[in-house]
Amino acid sequence: MPKTIRIAQVGCGSLAQRGTLAHLACDDVKDRVQLVATMDVIADRAKACMEKFGAEEWYDDYDELLEKADIDAVTIASPIGLHYEQVMKAVEAGKHVHCNKTITTTVKEATDVIQAARKKDVKVVASPGGRAGSPIARRTRDLIREGILGKVYWAQAGMQFRGHEYEDFRVADDVSVSVDPTWYYKIGGGPMYDMGVYQLHLITSILGSARKVVARSGIGLKERIFKAKRITVEMDDNTLLLLDFGDSVFAFLFAAFAAGEGAATFYISGADGSARADYSSMEFWSTRIPEHHKIEKLDYKGTLRFVDQLGPAHHAWRLPTEERELLKKSLGLRALPMGENHVFNDVMHLVHCILNDEEPIVADNIESMQHARHVIEIIEKGYVAANTGRAQELTTTF
Repeated sequence: MPKTIRIAQVGCGSLAQRGTLAHLACDDVKDRVQLVATMDVIADRAKACMEKFGAEEWYDDYDELLEKADIDAVTIASPIGLHYEQVMKAVEAGKHVHCNKTITTTVKEATDVIQAARKKDVKVVASPGGRAGSPIARRTRDLIREGILGKVYWAQAGMQFRGHEYEDFRVADDVSVSVDPTWYYKIGGGPMYDMGVYQLHLITSILGSARKVVARSGIGLKERIFKAKRITVEMDDNTLLLLDFGDSVFAFLFAAFAAGEGAATFYISGADGSARADYSSMEFWSTRIPEHHKIEKLDYKGTLRFVDQLGPAHHAWRLPTEERELLKKSLGLRALPMGENHVFNDVMHLVHCILNDEEPIVADNIESMQHARHVIEIIEKGYVAANTGRAQELTTTF
């Protein structure tokens, strides 16, 4: 087993540049993982990222990367519609894989990945596995286990924002950052695969495998504009799911490319208590505690255990601007990691599993690909339910 995992970045867009590439450029990871190559279909972008983040070489052809690059693994951040083919090619080439959400768009494709990885004896980690170990998930599971909520009735979660054409990252005209967001509005894109996946990982890690789904879904804005380019929207940008977990336990989930300030993050209700949470605190009410009402600050310690053990650059987003600049100069970096810590945690989870020959377990014996496949089936069957007006049975578990 190699002492240092040699990895290639596939897809050098917004997520890669703000997250994985910037993290991989830091010296404190290089005893475990080395950035060997960058790959993007835009050659100038792949080359610019190689130079900016200290890779050894660049490619604009994925097949050539797999054939020629001296790598052990890939981290994939290309458009979602490309993931299945790219993951399967990497597995067939004997490479370990981390893939950003969602790793596939259908349950059959996810099953193919699981079976192929077993056959080739390679590790596969699917983002966003960290949601299962988030403070909201952990504390809610405790409240249920301790009986504070009583018999669970229903939960709610959702994510939304206006759209990727509004991201600051894409504003400049430089080829390395002017990344066209058109694919988010074509088949394989949409807010469910892009954002709803996070909350589905959260909800199912708390309530377990869902049994049925019904849905409503459609296109709100028929056209989007990015730098004067008109984008015809072909993928639903507004989706609502109702999940049935059995025993009269239900959950409502929404995902939309719409303004989202003030939208609820998470809520759960039981026979004896209820709780709601944002990213900083959890508030709950219960007849089973003396004070009846309590607010707790959420503890993020250990949430991203493969990033938490690294140096200050990996947490630079928490620092004031002046301190960031001082840190960047002191470390000799051209860019600091300014986001996507959860994605890099999944990358380092893969590295850890390869180095220690462990299976990717995201939390409480939840295996990465099994969980990801179940969430993908919910999304896939959700669209079927919306199109047919009929509840859809779910067949996978984790």
